[in-house]
Amino acid sequence: MSAEESKAIVRQFWGVWDEGNIGLVDELLAPDYVNHSPGIPDQPEGSEGVRAVVAMFRSGMPDLRVIIEDMIAEGDKVATRYTLEGAHEGELFGIPPTGQHLSIKSISVERVSDGKIREHWRITDTLDMMQQLGVIPMPQHA
Repeated sequence: MSAEESKAIVRQFWGVWDEGNIGLVDELLAPDYVNHSPGIPDQPEGSEGVRAVVAMFRSGMPDLRVIIEDMIAEGDKVATRYTLEGAHEGELFGIPPTGQHLSIKSISVERVSDGKIREHWRITDTLDMMQQLGVIPMPQHA
């Protein structure tokens, strides 16, 4: 697959989050898909786990938008720097709605081959997200 073909598949994947079309998950992920950085404790394996996380975010942030900042492909890997944005209007990670506008920064790497996403790695600024949710206090500036 070309780098552009792999990037197009990953863009479709982030479109699932953005549009809430969870039905596309099974089309985009390989049957042996491995998520090396699950988003929730005890997340189910494979596409079932991805559907669960997307549903949680879409429920917690009904106006969720995915903003792709950068996307770089080399070999069978696609790296994406992105932001999830939306209002916290439903429970998210067990946290009741705050109405707060969230801006969650992440970088992920997907391994794509034969037209399917086969592996996923992600780093999220969880501290900033929990501060935005009010779970962890913002640092005091002197």
